[in-house]
Amino acid sequence: MSRKLLFTITMLITACYSLQAQQKVINGKVTDENGSELPGVNVLLKGTSLGTVTDQTGSYSLSVPETENTSGILTFSFIGYLSEEIAINNQTAINIQLMPDIQTLSEVVVVGYGTQRREDISGAVSSVKAADLPQVANTSIDNLLQGRAAGLNLTQRSAQPGGGLTVNIRGAISPNGNNTPLYVIDGVPVLNNGTSEPSLTDSDLGYYGGIDRNPLSSINPSDIESIDILKDASATAIYGSAAANGVVLITTKRGKAGAVTTEYRGSYTIQSPKDYYNLMNATEFMQQQNRLAGDKYLYDNGIAPYGNTDPSSVGAFVPKFTNEQIQQAGVGTDWLDKVMRNGSIQEHNISLSGGTDKAKLYTSFNYYNNKAILENSDFVRYTGRINLEQKLGGRVKFGLNLTLSQINNKNASSGANAGGVEKYNMLQSAYAYSPTVGVYDNNGNYTKTFDPLITNPVAFLSIKDKTRTSRIIASPTLEIKVTDALKANVVVGIDKQSSTRNFYLPRAVQNAQLPQGMAQLGSGSLDNYTTEAYLTYDKKVGLGNLSLVAGAGYYNSIQESFSLQAVDFFTDALDYNNIGIGANKDKAIMSSYRSPNATKISQFFRANYSLLDKYIITFTGRRDGSSTFPKDKYGFFPGISAAWRLNQEDFLKSSPLISDLKLRAGYGTVGNDRISPTNALDLYESGFYYLIGNTYYNGVTLAQVGNQNLTWETDVMINVGIDFGLWSDRISGSLEIYQRTAKDLLDFNKLPSNNADGQVAANVGSTRSRGFELSVTSRNIDNGSLRWSTTLNLSTFKSYWVERNPQVALPEYIGANDPINAVYGWRTDGIITSTADVPDYMAGAKPGNIKYIDDNGDGELNSEDVVLLGNTSPKWNIGFGNTVSYKNFDLNFFFYGFLGQSAFNNYSGFYDPLRIANSNSQNTLTDVTNIWTAENPTGTLPGVASNPYSGNNPTGTHDFYLEKASFVRLKNITLGYRLPDQLWGSKKFIQSARIFLDVQNLAVFSNYKGYDPEYTEVNPYPQALSTTFGVNLKF
Repeated sequence: MSRKLLFTITMLITACYSLQAQQKVINGKVTDENGSELPGVNVLLKGTSLGTVTDQTGSYSLSVPETENTSGILTFSFIGYLSEEIAINNQTAINIQLMPDIQTLSEVVVVGYGTQRREDISGAVSSVKAADLPQVANTSIDNLLQGRAAGLNLTQRSAQPGGGLTVNIRGAISPNGNNTPLYVIDGVPVLNNGTSEPSLTDSDLGYYGGIDRNPLSSINPSDIESIDILKDASATAIYGSAAANGVVLITTKRGKAGAVTTEYRGSYTIQSPKDYYNLMNATEFMQQQNRLAGDKYLYDNGIAPYGNTDPSSVGAFVPKFTNEQIQQAGVGTDWLDKVMRNGSIQEHNISLSGGTDKAKLYTSFNYYNNKAILENSDFVRYTGRINLEQKLGGRVKFGLNLTLSQINNKNASSGANAGGVEKYNMLQSAYAYSPTVGVYDNNGNYTKTFDPLITNPVAFLSIKDKTRTSRIIASPTLEIKVTDALKANVVVGIDKQSSTRNFYLPRAVQNAQLPQGMAQLGSGSLDNYTTEAYLTYDKKVGLGNLSLVAGAGYYNSIQESFSLQAVDFFTDALDYNNIGIGANKDKAIMSSYRSPNATKISQFFRANYSLLDKYIITFTGRRDGSSTFPKDKYGFFPGISAAWRLNQEDFLKSSPLISDLKLRAGYGTVGNDRISPTNALDLYESGFYYLIGNTYYNGVTLAQVGNQNLTWETDVMINVGIDFGLWSDRISGSLEIYQRTAKDLLDFNKLPSNNADGQVAANVGSTRSRGFELSVTSRNIDNGSLRWSTTLNLSTFKSYWVERNPQVALPEYIGANDPINAVYGWRTDGIITSTADVPDYMAGAKPGNIKYIDDNGDGELNSEDVVLLGNTSPKWNIGFGNTVSYKNFDLNFFFYGFLGQSAFNNYSGFYDPLRIANSNSQNTLTDVTNIWTAENPTGTLPGVASNPYSGNNPTGTHDFYLEKASFVRLKNITLGYRLPDQLWGSKKFIQSARIFLDVQNLAVFSNYKGYDPEYTEVNPYPQALSTTFGVNLKF
């Protein structure tokens, strides 16, 4: 695929350059209304593709055919300025002054099915320009957006290359549903409804390689021009049920009329694992094993401080390791070092842009290769893009946006449930495997320990698990200019994903010896189709401007998968390449799946009227019909918003302080049908045998009870906002206050245990979210050679229950209107340090036990002492950045953070003293030296004594390991330098060149004691410190 794409790009470059006949040279300079030089102005010979752009001094030089010397016309165009046309008339020097275009100087924002001036927007919309994002190697555009837009909340679930992110706009309001926003790329909805990658499962071996993918990792971030985020219902209602969680509109780059411009960006990144788990070496491991085993000996026999038994009346303690063994142990094996390494990223991006007033082309190719810091988790991506605009006569315009991608993944055994029956995946085994043994035994086999659940970490490296995913996103468009005001548009969207996954578990992996190797081959596809037709009308009516959009759409989604499995191989040499030699035919499995077609039919409209450029009102609406619901298929979702531009009123128009002031308010509803289309249906499955007489017959059984009365989940949103600008917009920004209420939540009710899978889909409950957002941009210094700007994004929200599922009886400690993601449990007060320290209400507790608090003071520990301990959702999300440029240098640094969240210490599983004392093979952290023992009475971690009161805790949760997990991360620092233009001589084959150095994930500021406050799952894929060296070249 990549060779074909390169050939296509080469042909396009050749075709474009072949048009550039060079005979007569015209020179000149372009300036603005103040006489200042204008770099980057497009200079084009009208009716051809011959052109150039002005350099940093506003100068240009253009060669034109002799035939154009008399009759030819040069056009000068630049964003924010009025275009000019000048006849050549045998001139060899043409200088020109461009005047500002007051209308186009306004920022243009992409909204549903069109664009609007920023001044005409009355809903809640945030915008991020690609130029404001760090130009560094990254697998997906959304990973660069953390902290860049108020209300857009991103948490990286996995640092694995191409790993998934949790993305929501204004908080997760559907506790058990999909809270991901809708992504729209170049006007085509790209549904976030899964991936085409097949899962690998087996009843005996469990689940290997639990891969958390990011569906946007197939999009080349270098192709992005801008990102607009629609946040309230008045803005999103035109997308209906797909927009229940907001909309992210991604616009890719377009060709511009003028000379063909070629750009290259290349970078090389060095990655090193951030400070990870501090594990014990072999000597420390043996010493702690003996120490905790000795303390457990005291506890088991009731010897002080755990009781009054005479030590001479019981057998003597026998250490697990002798002093001689400890002295000879040394450092032992560093298992993390065996499976982790320094990584690297290579990225090369080349793009071509140019065209005439009739045809414009942008095309690009990107190669991204991430040799990951964890072995067997590499990520390689190839992407190609073609964006074409072609006028067909005076009133018809054809467009094509096409992107092709292929991703090759190696799937390390990491992440939740990725260890099969061993339970411990490669990372978990590296943490837990004994440092006292080597990689291989004396016979050259992988070493084993006494714990059958833990496999030799290096043995995991012999697992072969590879995925190849191809994706095509195509959107041909047709625009017909019916009149000057009326346009008809047709857009067809095709998003096709296909994946293959090949897996082989060698016989040498510990528990795979039982089936003597296992191979699986899987394939899958996910196809989303969109067809939309709509009319746009834009005309001055009366004292204002009227803009209308109305149309209809049809949407369809299909998912399929197929897999084969074989076990018991006499050799590992062929791995998955000859699956037929698997000897155990009873374990051979072939399965296939095809989802029901998920279909949606929609009609939509938007009407916007701006009166006197002061008073703005917008109506939006969409009627969706969804195949998910058997009966109530259709829903109508309206929105209305209004704005008042106070700065255009006479009393503020000439104010030197206020340059922009707009009040906004909006109200709207959107629907949500993000639930499996099968949830409304009764489902049956085969493979069950029934005894009739003396014979077993194959039959089917009810697997799922459907609910024919399922209906739309509905979100009602209210938004009030202010846009402001001070001192000619030296300081500008927006402030938002909103309320969002979700009704008829799509959830599940319980069924009696003998009914299918024990649950049935239903509409139950209601939640609400209230929040505040602030975005500020300031131009602190702007005096020509020195520029300094600052951005600040701040948001807060609180999501809570309005109505609970009436079928679920709440314990007395849960309030009906408590926050979503609340954590309940007992409060604690450190460690019991002596028998005298045992509270009266914990009679029988031992030193080293956690001391619980009798919260209601009744002398007992029970459910009445359970309280609300915290919330795993942050109270505040922040983003803060600065950009400084001086002459040819530029410096950018950016921070983002979450404040006010709680999280359990993800090291806590290593602190279990009984786990250590009872095992000869499980390693742990150096922190366990702080476990309370008779020899360490000042220890602050629980000791070996079982706590007799833990069983009284109805939640099983307490706050001993619950920590404040607020953090601020220094996401990136970028230093760049634009090389002087004089280096390229008079011919200027290179128009500009910039070199840069970027460092990502340099520091995290937090009091959280676990691994990383953003990655609070147990044993997360490790973060990397990334240092990037790169170059941008423009030809």
